[in-house]
Amino acid sequence: MTDATVLIAGAGPAGLSMAILLGRLGLDAIVVERRGGVNPHPRARSVNVRTAEIMRQWGVLDEIEAASLPLPWTEQFVYCETLAGTEIGRVTTGVQPVVDGVELSPAPWLLTSQDRIEEVLLRRLAGMREVQICWDTELVEVTQDSDGVAAEVRGPSGTRQLRARWLVGADGAGSRVRQSLGIEMDGIASFGTMINCQFYADLGPWTDHRPSALYWTTKPARNVFQKIDTNDRWLCQINYDPATHRPEDFTTDVAEQWIRRSIGDEALSDGLDLRVTDVIPWVMSSTVAERFRDGRVFLIGDAAHQLPPTGGFGMNTAVQDAHNLAWKFAAVADGHAGERLLDTYEAERAPIAQYDADRSRENSRSVGRIRRLVESGTATIDEKRVALASSERYGNWLGMDLGLHYEDGCLIGDGTTPPPVDDPVTDYAPTARPGHRAPHVPIDFDGATSTLDLFDTQFVLICGADVDRGDGVAAHPMIRVLRLGIDLDDPGGDLAAAYGIGQAGAVLVRPDGHVAWRDPNPTTAAAVAAFDSLLMC
Repeated sequence: MTDATVLIAGAGPAGLSMAILLGRLGLDAIVVERRGGVNPHPRARSVNVRTAEIMRQWGVLDEIEAASLPLPWTEQFVYCETLAGTEIGRVTTGVQPVVDGVELSPAPWLLTSQDRIEEVLLRRLAGMREVQICWDTELVEVTQDSDGVAAEVRGPSGTRQLRARWLVGADGAGSRVRQSLGIEMDGIASFGTMINCQFYADLGPWTDHRPSALYWTTKPARNVFQKIDTNDRWLCQINYDPATHRPEDFTTDVAEQWIRRSIGDEALSDGLDLRVTDVIPWVMSSTVAERFRDGRVFLIGDAAHQLPPTGGFGMNTAVQDAHNLAWKFAAVADGHAGERLLDTYEAERAPIAQYDADRSRENSRSVGRIRRLVESGTATIDEKRVALASSERYGNWLGMDLGLHYEDGCLIGDGTTPPPVDDPVTDYAPTARPGHRAPHVPIDFDGATSTLDLFDTQFVLICGADVDRGDGVAAHPMIRVLRLGIDLDDPGGDLAAAYGIGQAGAVLVRPDGHVAWRDPNPTTAAAVAAFDSLLMC
């Protein structure tokens, strides 16, 4: 007897995303969270395009957009000595999914804050009877056997036992779930000591004429200013030297003085009304768990990987972990797939986490080079701007966002190679090669306006009109078959071209929107065999 199909430890973006996904798939879930509610500190801010596409499917993207900064605030990074002082230069960002006038996604890249995102996700969960959230409840102990997981949890009413078929550790960098399993983190555990400072002030005189996602300052303090919303709410991340300061030194008063020095002379007087509401010390790391699964226990989000914030991929990687794993739980729970399907979660997501960690650390090094050059006191403005130009990967990562793909896992390769691009971080070339995110093509079909709307809770087999529908495939509850020109209009052939199938080919797309299989000249038997092998992998 189980209390839920899935028990989720942690109600941050990773855990809440997993809960929404499971609820939409009809699986019951219990979320336990030691906090009493949403943490009011902003923390993560970036919602990349792929995450926005996923949230669009959940029906929450409009709310996320309403809580986000206007898009001009996403279009550049500003580097300066102080906010009111000498500007070193600017880097134009290439994060929005429009290239040479071609729309690559129906969703934008957004800047908001984690607390606002969590509030939106909780409102979405409020209408889901499949999901129960237990606040002020901590995970005490976990055991597992061949049938499921038993967890001892402690909440306001005392200690109780919960049993589930699977447990998901979404409980953050200090994950108790991960520690209980003895899973180590590989990588660099500490290469930056930081203080997050949430504050309120009107910085308009130094920012409104140059809206920016980030304002990096170099002296007299290494800070980065981040606008949170349109109500004068800001986040300042202070990079301090642990040899000269301790985390506990940073009271709100001390943090205020650091912030004022980084704004510049005009802020040192009492003329600027500035109020620091809270400070949070943390350590920047770049680590990935040595494994993402232990029997019936899975790790997602910061429990599985800790990424430097330079790039904003931490929360996004977490949401996409959940998106990868949830449909696999459903396929196994409903009896459509074998347990080995769950092994593909780590095979697919661990390389992505490592890649994101490496690129985020590379971004951090780029910022460090610029700061060291400025602080040397000998660099000319031209030398500083050359350093800026060499950092342009940071802020231009559309290829990293939409070009993410799996080389191994729940997919069958078709012998093709990824389309060539100048830089896989900055440049994205749409492709329906197995393992890749299926391309966005505008459509008008049963309320859907993008091909991405088709991929949600089922596999979708898109095939040319010349391909036999096949009763064996069409009757399966996990597959939806759409024939071009018959079920789904493609008058200009754009969809067939984008997916590389023509009138005689077929492509099978997973519920998470990644291509699983493609064949330019398939038989019905081949499609059935491919599907069966994917689910029983």
